[in-house]
Amino acid sequence: MALDVGKALKSKTLVVGVLSMSLLMSASNAVSGTIPAMKEAFSDYSAANVELLTTVPTIGSMVGTALTGLFANAIGRKKIAMAGFLISAVTGVIPAFFPYYWPILISRMFFGFGSALFVTLSVSYITDLYDGDMQRKLLGWRQAVGNLGDVVLLFVASLLITINWQSTYLIFFLLFVPMVLVGMFIPKEFDNFSIRSALVDDEGHVVDKSASQKQTTNWQVLWLAFIFLVVSMLYNVMSIKLASYVVDEGIGSASLATLIFSFLVVAAILSGVLFDKVAKVTKRLTVTISEVVIGICFIATALTKNVPLMFALVLIAGFAWGIINPALTARFVDYSPAHSMNLTTSIVIIGINIGCLISPYFFALTASIFGNSSAGFAIIVGGALYFVMVVIELITLKVDKKLTV
Repeated sequence: MALDVGKALKSKTLVVGVLSMSLLMSASNAVSGTIPAMKEAFSDYSAANVELLTTVPTIGSMVGTALTGLFANAIGRKKIAMAGFLISAVTGVIPAFFPYYWPILISRMFFGFGSALFVTLSVSYITDLYDGDMQRKLLGWRQAVGNLGDVVLLFVASLLITINWQSTYLIFFLLFVPMVLVGMFIPKEFDNFSIRSALVDDEGHVVDKSASQKQTTNWQVLWLAFIFLVVSMLYNVMSIKLASYVVDEGIGSASLATLIFSFLVVAAILSGVLFDKVAKVTKRLTVTISEVVIGICFIATALTKNVPLMFALVLIAGFAWGIINPALTARFVDYSPAHSMNLTTSIVIIGINIGCLISPYFFALTASIFGNSSAGFAIIVGGALYFVMVVIELITLKVDKKLTV
């Protein structure tokens, strides 16, 4: 029986399937709390080598992202997404059963590879299956669902780690949940479907030439990837330096810093849900306003020792970040060449990964240049550079009149 495309696109179950791909898109971060225990377990290895176990998934992720962009059209999105969930679930739990350094290192790299397969497609499914208000709404919800998943994973991980550090990795069995939802609710007929180019024949079959089209890119996509790289690199200063700032300045303990940082996640959930409504008001200035807000909040955070005020500033900054991310993602549709959404998404995600990877080194460089290695100074630098991004954004809006968000 042929798929009723119009009915399927309006289906709530399709929305559930598409959004479920974002539920655990930051799953790798949930086990960062195991590092102290692993340093004891692997005392024969340097601290840097042990910490590598948390960052090595990024290497696999960049490989997986590149391959997804190149081959998704030919193989089909659903098959790649399902393979990604399976690879991540299986390799993710290996440390629980083989708690040795090299098996963990290799499995973590493959975990990053598998995760990239479904994270990349979580964007292109939304931008290819939906348009207009619904597309903007789902991009915001994607951000919210991803942050909600982070909260759930961190909570479950905090319970499992009380058993032992190995048990924490059992959390990745949860990846089978979105795998089942994708399998049940996303029809394979949407593998190469694009609402902007697909046709439906008399029998209801999707007719689309994406699978046979060579994917291409352009300078606008590369520029967008660069913007994502920079804003991600700058925003990451909070995860790197906030705890040190709180402890070094005698404001509170590391646990207080963790609590304050959690407000970034909570705020991003809220702004993800409200993104569509916010974007209708701020329109073309959505990114500009959000960057101004983050810049002010970062600088103010590093200049205050008042805990309630710090909570408020971090909450506002997190809300603004939850707006920037889907707003820039919405530009994929404006910039991506025809039949190339998977490649566009891959290029941008690689940019984000590079931004997060180089963030510690960038702020170490600024500390060396200015002769100030304090955590507070790094946060101020991050905030100040957001105002540079505001200038770049205003120039972008002046040059590109077609941008709506």
